[in-house]
Amino acid sequence: MQTLKTNYRLLDFGMGRKLEQFGKFIVDRPCPGAASAKKSPNLWDQTDLSYGLKAEDHWHAHQRQTSRAIPSAGEWFCECDGVRMSLKPTPAGQVGVFPEHWSHWSWLFERLAIDVQTPEMRPRVLSLFAYTGATTLALAKAGCAVTHVDASKPTVAWARENCAHSLLGESSIRWIVDDAATFVKREIRRNSQYEAIILDPPTYGHGSKGTRWEIHRHLMPLLNDCWQLLSEHRKAILLCGHSSHIAIRDINAELAEKYGAKAVSNCEIHQANLIDAVGRKLDCGFAARYSL
Repeated sequence: MQTLKTNYRLLDFGMGRKLEQFGKFIVDRPCPGAASAKKSPNLWDQTDLSYGLKAEDHWHAHQRQTSRAIPSAGEWFCECDGVRMSLKPTPAGQVGVFPEHWSHWSWLFERLAIDVQTPEMRPRVLSLFAYTGATTLALAKAGCAVTHVDASKPTVAWARENCAHSLLGESSIRWIVDDAATFVKREIRRNSQYEAIILDPPTYGHGSKGTRWEIHRHLMPLLNDCWQLLSEHRKAILLCGHSSHIAIRDINAELAEKYGAKAVSNCEIHQANLIDAVGRKLDCGFAARYSL
């Protein structure tokens, strides 16, 4: 796997929390995957920001060598392979990136076999639940034509800001504020086609017009619809997640029944993880990689 050039590091984890460095700030926040691990206490006094430590669902700025307040938009950045992301603490405890997703980039590039010399042949990629756009921007930078879909208007605006911070033109990105399932059905009616589709669905959520998302009810119908959008030059589907409600074996059985065993014969279940300063692996969910 290609080594990523990034200013992100997982420093330590344990007792249900993780310590991460995003650019110039070190962040301490909850992490269910770290519940059974032990901390290295001497590292945690470096913390600049913590979430849910002194008060539940609350950010706290630590005063170490300097008096740093909680950063606002435009004051804090994290980079990975030329993609520059503006970060900010959110009420849900997120900061605007999921570094565990970056490990999929080299697989996507390999599957799509991108040739930037022939822009008319750019692979078309549909990215659903696309959040603040790190993977969208990495693929656009590599030469793909990406349709970026998220139900949150402020989040799509954040992704477009990251596009500008990454010095990428928007000509190869289509920005869509919409419910993922609604948009996919509309694309089916339009006979739209894609060479690759990426999904990173939450366990629960709300669409742009008040629609509800429940992964145990709605993921399978969405995957069935996504399969109809694949072109004859189909290359990949990437499904990421953390939810215990997802059983890939059951999903693949249903997909195989509908589209044939070949549709899922090259499905690789990839354990997403991050590695800390001493080489320990932190469980960060899973990914199902379909090579089509």
